[in-house]
Amino acid sequence: MRNGLPGSKRAAFCRALLAMLSLTWQTLVIAADARDSVRAWRDEDAVIVQAEAQLDASMETAWRVLTDYEHYAEFIPDLKSSRVLARSGNTAIVEQRGEAGFIFYHFPLEVTFSVTEIPGNTVSSRAISGTFREMIGTYVLTETRAGVRLVYTGRLVPSFTLPPLVGVPAVRAAVERQFLALAREIRRVAKIAVDSSDGR
Repeated sequence: MRNGLPGSKRAAFCRALLAMLSLTWQTLVIAADARDSVRAWRDEDAVIVQAEAQLDASMETAWRVLTDYEHYAEFIPDLKSSRVLARSGNTAIVEQRGEAGFIFYHFPLEVTFSVTEIPGNTVSSRAISGTFREMIGTYVLTETRAGVRLVYTGRLVPSFTLPPLVGVPAVRAAVERQFLALAREIRRVAKIAVDSSDGR
């Protein structure tokens, strides 16, 4: 018996605390904008993500921000660098580095992607090297009456072992932060464009 609790009760308390913190984090992130939603869950050794945001922006503005990979590190919190290593037509090789985490657990983000663009509305990527054994994702932009809908679907399989309890929430939180930061940046750039056209 340590810290006033038997081992089994202490373990149960830790699991309950981590679950509560995980739920609190998800609620805080998703509540950043009522027009955004992010769902993530574990499927065996993979983390599956589905996310959506309604943006007050034009298709042109959303596409410009989405494909400006060189500037991702300026507005995505976990990234320290993001650079295009090569480009040929609608395909680019993009290297991203950084660190992500949740509570006390952190892991490196070092991924090189092969990115394929369908001009104007779709960006698909897959990891070709780095800290994820599998990392595939697709962003789709769709024009709506209110602006633009951004939808992301992804599947991530780390090449490192995820620790119990906090591993999956850490990966999930990192993807949520990146998606919501991208949505915020598109909104920010779109607002600047509107203000400029209004002469503000």
